[in-house]
Amino acid sequence: MTFQTLIQRQPMRGATAAMLDAERALRTFNRNQAGTNRLRVGAWGHPAPLVQAVENEGEFKVTAELPGYAPEDVEVYVEDGVLSLKGVRYAADWSDELTEEEKDAKTDHFERRIRFNTDIDEEKVTAKCKNGLLEVVVPKAVEPTPEVRTIAVQAG
Repeated sequence: MTFQTLIQRQPMRGATAAMLDAERALRTFNRNQAGTNRLRVGAWGHPAPLVQAVENEGEFKVTAELPGYAPEDVEVYVEDGVLSLKGVRYAADWSDELTEEEKDAKTDHFERRIRFNTDIDEEKVTAKCKNGLLEVVVPKAVEPTPEVRTIAVQAG
């Protein structure tokens, strides 16, 4: 009785493929170390930032740790009471001349949506990003207080 082992052969793929394999290995390493660098794996296997929301008396404060994200590459918007955070981070050697596969390997995306448990004042939401920390202040909507008016009663 003889046993055969099938070995898949791959021709040499070049330096670009080797670089992508190395980046994939580093990304896998970072994904496995997610507990230590406070990033978690999000969609498409890219690291997702840590996002926390804290409710105070009159507002919600949302913070997101965005190391390596430029403020101009982060979007914050509110629609129908839902706060959305989106961002993209490019590697230092990213360029338009790369192939789509290389661009994808050198780009990280994230998107988070937060729905609040009370009405918010969408017009007064503010956001600032400094040193890789995004802070968004979402004020709660002020409930209108009923106005009590005294009406003078006239005789006759």
